[in-house]
Formats: sequence, structure tokens, C-alpha cells
Amino acid sequence: MASTQRAVSPGAALLRSSRLFSMPAPIAPPPGDMSQATKHKSETATAAFPTHLTVTTPSTSRLVGDWGFKRPLPLKTTTKSTFPLVRVKKVDSIEHVTDFQSASDHTITLEKFREMNLSFSVPTSKDRQGNPTLISVFEESRDFTTPAPSKLLATPNGSASAWATKDDGDPLSLRWKFRGPWLAGMTDGEFDRYIAKSVRARRSEFRQFLRERLAAEKTADRNSSVSEQDASTPTNAIPSVTADEITEEELLEYTRRLRGDRHELFNLVSRFLDLAPSYDLYRDSPYASEGPPITHPSAGLSYLRTQAFMENHPIYGPQKSHASVKARIVTPRFGITNQNPKIGVGGFIANIPSHETTFSNKRRHALSAVGNNNSITGLNDFDPSLSGGAKVYVQVQTANVDATGKIQIRLLDNDLETDVVQKELVGECDTFGGAVKEAAQPKLRSQPTGDRRYMGKRTSGSASNYGLGNLGGRDL
Repeated sequence: MASTQRAVSPGAALLRSSRLFSMPAPIAPPPGDMSQATKHKSETATAAFPTHLTVTTPSTSRLVGDWGFKRPLPLKTTTKSTFPLVRVKKVDSIEHVTDFQSASDHTITLEKFREMNLSFSVPTSKDRQGNPTLISVFEESRDFTTPAPSKLLATPNGSASAWATKDDGDPLSLRWKFRGPWLAGMTDGEFDRYIAKSVRARRSEFRQFLRERLAAEKTADRNSSVSEQDASTPTNAIPSVTADEITEEELLEYTRRLRGDRHELFNLVSRFLDLAPSYDLYRDSPYASEGPPITHPSAGLSYLRTQAFMENHPIYGPQKSHASVKARIVTPRFGITNQNPKIGVGGFIANIPSHETTFSNKRRHALSAVGNNNSITGLNDFDPSLSGGAKVYVQVQTANVDATGKIQIRLLDNDLETDVVQKELVGECDTFGGAVKEAAQPKLRSQPTGDRRYMGKRTSGSASNYGLGNLGGRDL
């Protein structure tokens, strides 16, 4: 039967397959969550991360449907959205149409996230005082994927595959990428398939691995005994034990000894298969409890190593804290239930701090600029009278990527003084002291601007007085 596809010239075929004229293949979708199988899930919910390339076009080309493809896209669909952003699932389908949809969700979320100037850290751990320790994902002790050559034992064929060190606090467990899977996150069926396809065929290789391990231990024992007898003997002068010198009886005895020490056996198996660290063996690893991320711990969203920079206010000068971010209360507490409210920050869902903060209504003090209100409107119960839903200003500290590729944002205790400064800057409240209403002609006193005692006694500016126009608060 003749082919239905039209023949193309070699040059056209080369251009079609080149990276200059072709779109990259989509990546795998986010892994499913077994715990959410029986729960309702919205079909229009935004995926955890994008899987297709986002395509944009100038406004002049958008008006005629020109997006750079072989056929124009329909104007009725592409001109409805505010931003010209689409993701193309298939350039040319069997029906000779271009399958596409809007890509504003992930692209605008990326812009919102970058406006917050967040840095990524490894999953937080706590020190002896219970305070979280934040370590950047770009630190040299964390940002590496391959073992150091000094940590490997060379095999007879010249490759490095056997681990030569034995210490449970091995820094190699701090890596974010491993060849093997995270066994704690696998189902029974996935584990059985992994054993059948990837493990059983490597029995002879594992026996060779044990030979090299035993040879390294015997070499270390020989060096120690010679050094005790004659300390002047150099270590390089002592002949090393090779794997070929290990007999079958010695290997069998070594295997029996390992079966009695399950912790050491699991440690060797994990090193041989390069498995992701488990909590039982590597409790110091940040990925032992929930598994390593499926991408780089920064996900390419931010390359900031730290947030140690100071923001400068046009009137109040350098600020102690970073500017607050306006967030949306997605799910309130609903009375006295134990369910924590969900906060939408920059297109991501974040939990409120678990310890006692201003969100718990116990430490929230009153300021005249916020009307002496001791509670956050819409935090405990749903308020239908609020236009656009309940909003709240929050302080964001850091972000990290979990094992499923989702972004986890950590919130700090809210600083009400910082909130009022940010509200005043975007024109959502009056002056800082709330006493002066005539903000059209500000008259500053001669007191130092850095002294907060005079803020209630002077005329402070608003967004219009700063020359910023009527900005309004941007809803993240």
C-alpha cells in the first residue's frame, strides 16, 4: 500500500529534525499520588510543573493568527486571553490541525515567583534548639550528582564502581540525584519489577563488588598490623590485597557475616545499586524521609544563593525585612477545626507556620493603620462579602522542590509594621500613623527619617506622592 505521507527532500527532512526548526519533545507528566485516588480532583487544575514548551508571538502577528507554524491559529481562541502564550501538543495532527491550549497558567506563575526574589534551599532540618536550618541548594556540599573519585575503588577493568569507604555519615548521601530509585516510595508491583529487571541479572557483579570490599578491608587490616609492629614502614610499601586473591571460602564466610549484620548489608546493597537514601540508614540526608527531587533542587526557577540583601524604601530608607507579598486565603480554617488554612502565594499553595504566629491570633497586636483589628479577615471562616476573596500579606522565607516536583514555600511570622509599609507603598492604606488625611502636599518634619517615633507625627507619602501613579496592590 502506498504511503499517505508526502515525500520530502533530504534538506527539508534535515531542517524538520533540527533543533532550530523543531520543538523539543514534552517531558513526562507529574507522577500520580496514590493517596488522592479516591478524592475529588479538578480537571482544570494547574499541573505541578509544565511539560510542553511555551510559545509566544508579537501582538501584530497575533492579530492575523501568525504564531510561526505552518498554519495560522484561530483568532477566536487565541485573542481571548490577555497574554499571547500557548503550548502546542501536536503541530500537525491526523486531522491536519494544530493541537494547542493556553499556557498562561505556568508562564504567569513563573513571573510571579521571580518577583518574590526567593532562594531555594534543601528540605529543612532542625538544629538542637528546634530552629530550622536553611542550606542553599547551590552549596558545593549539596550541588553535585556524581561521587567523588576518591570515594570509589577502582575495579580491574579500570572503572570505578565499588565504594571504598564505610561511614554512615557519608556526604555522598547528600546528593540529589541517584541511579537507583527511592524504595520507600515504590509500590509492591514497582518493587517486584525493579528486582526482576534491574537486580537479579547483577548477581555476579555484586559478588565481585563484595570481593573488592573484602579486599579493601583486608588491606586496611594489614596496614594497621604492620604499622603497629613497625611505625617507620611507609604505607605504600605494604602490598595491597587484590580481589583475585579472595578465595571462595573467604567470600562465603564474609557473606555469612554480612547476613548477621543487616545494617551493614543494607548499606552495601544501597551503595552497590546507588539507591536513594532511606531514613533508616541516612538520617542526615535531606531526601531520606520524602525522597529526592525528580529535577534539580532549584527547578531552574531561581538562581539566588541567599536572600541576604536589603530593600530600600523611598522615604523610610533601608528596611529590616523584605517587602510583604499579597496572598490569597484559598481555604480558611472553618471554625475550631484542626485544619490549617491554605494560603495561595504567587500561584503556589503554602501552609501557615505551625508554631505560634500572627496567624494564630494570639500575637497579633493592633496598629492604628489597620483599624485595631486583632484578627485576619477571612482566615477562620469564609466571608462572601469580600470582593475577590480574602487577602493577607505574608512574609516568604524560602522554597524547595519535593519528590513529586511540587514547589513548597515556607512562610515566616508576619511583621505588621512591614505589612503597613507595603500597603502604604501600593496605596491600600493612608499614612503610616493614620492621622493625616491630606496626602496631596506632604510636609516632612526635620526629624531623622530613620526614627520610627516620628512616623505618626509627620505626613508620609502614598503611591501617588511617590510618583508611582495609581498602582494598586497586585494580587499574586
